[in-house]
Amino acid sequence: MMNLDDAVAYYDEHGYVVLPGLLSGPVLDELRALTDRVTADAESVTEDNALYDFETDIDGNRTVQRIKKPNRIDPFYAALAGNEQIMALAERLIGPNIRLNHTKINMKSAKGGAALEWHQDWAFAPHTNMSTTVASILIDGASASNGAMQVIDGSHKRPLIDHHDEDGYFVGAVLAKEVDHAKAVLLEGPPGTVSFHHPMTLHGSSVNLSGDPRRILFYEYAASDAFPLFYKVDWEEYDSRIVRGPATSEVRFEDNYVKLPFPSRAGSSIYKIQAGSDRRYFADAQ
Repeated sequence: MMNLDDAVAYYDEHGYVVLPGLLSGPVLDELRALTDRVTADAESVTEDNALYDFETDIDGNRTVQRIKKPNRIDPFYAALAGNEQIMALAERLIGPNIRLNHTKINMKSAKGGAALEWHQDWAFAPHTNMSTTVASILIDGASASNGAMQVIDGSHKRPLIDHHDEDGYFVGAVLAKEVDHAKAVLLEGPPGTVSFHHPMTLHGSSVNLSGDPRRILFYEYAASDAFPLFYKVDWEEYDSRIVRGPATSEVRFEDNYVKLPFPSRAGSSIYKIQAGSDRRYFADAQ
């Protein structure tokens, strides 16, 4: 596995880094078992709610598309956000004082897990400064066949690309002509692989047409002095998500371009936002 210096250098140059086997043993076993249990609990849920989003696979079966805010569902997910191996690199990327900005588990079920079109996270989650990063934990192995996440190498060095349509509505995806597909890299690996990507890195993923699921737990981190510009803060809850260093009311500003993810026709779900757009690269490629 890469040492920390090499991982930071690779991330700075390419906009991402992949660390196979960063999580293993009992921690990985519990993550997989817990996610199985949380998914099974959704069988009695009849429609999208505060915990789950659903989709339909190519055989007409309803499956879980996303587990929302898993850190609020079980203490294990909250504790894992502060895992020492994950934090070791996160601290080098965004600084020693870190807040957990957001969590989710995207579930690409076998035979139909939906695509996510090319996008930059900064379009969805702008802050007062760009000391943010996303750690993606492979709960299952990921490959081209089951819809592994893809990134465009070096795209973090570009400015923010427009994610709004010609009518001014936020559609959560960029035009295909803005993407250098020759630089696409699959973030493949066995269960327990953790990748990090920069908030400006273009990324997306294809439909899962294989017989194997592809589940990824996403931890989105921000420096504690990076204030979110896209949602109202409940201060007590906001402070409760500090995973490294002290809480602070200080805010650091950088001169970064921001275009807020509003107005939107479909709320905050990236799947629903993109579903209303004609910017379809992965979905049309199946």
